[in-house]
Amino acid sequence: MFAKILVGFDGSPHAQRAVDSALEVAGRFRSAVMIAVVRAADSEEAPADLEKLLPLGDDGRPLGVVLDLLRDRGLAAGASRVEWTVLRGEVVDRLVELIARDHYDLVVVGSRGLTAGRRLFLGSVSAALVNRAPCPVLVVRGAKRSSAPAGTTPARASRTRAALEDDGHEQN
Repeated sequence: MFAKILVGFDGSPHAQRAVDSALEVAGRFRSAVMIAVVRAADSEEAPADLEKLLPLGDDGRPLGVVLDLLRDRGLAAGASRVEWTVLRGEVVDRLVELIARDHYDLVVVGSRGLTAGRRLFLGSVSAALVNRAPCPVLVVRGAKRSSAPAGTTPARASRTRAALEDDGHEQN
């Protein structure tokens, strides 16, 4: 069903939750995952072997270290392959181009939960991808609070979990 999954990653906690969700789905379906980091077009471009030494996120860890850890977690979770790429330019444009070129079955992105005013002023990568991507987009919102959506009764949450677990694939 989801043979190829693309996940946008910028090192933020929101993007980390998106990667976690993408790796969980990939483990369930034995999918290949591409983690895409999009840097600003005006940022200094480094050779590929040096790119992985550049810091990512607020903790200052090098991009290569972070992505290698994510790759190892994905493979341990059951993903068939986990790779990463660094793109340059406007985030939505570069991701949509990558989706179309490489024919991804699912895109996973985090959401910062912007208010309507901030979303209008700053734009929303997740909303733009939902509108422009030629495949399903999973938007991962906020921190995990519980396994059930707000307002969901325990019985409904159990049925939802059961439906997700009964996907026709063998579970390990």
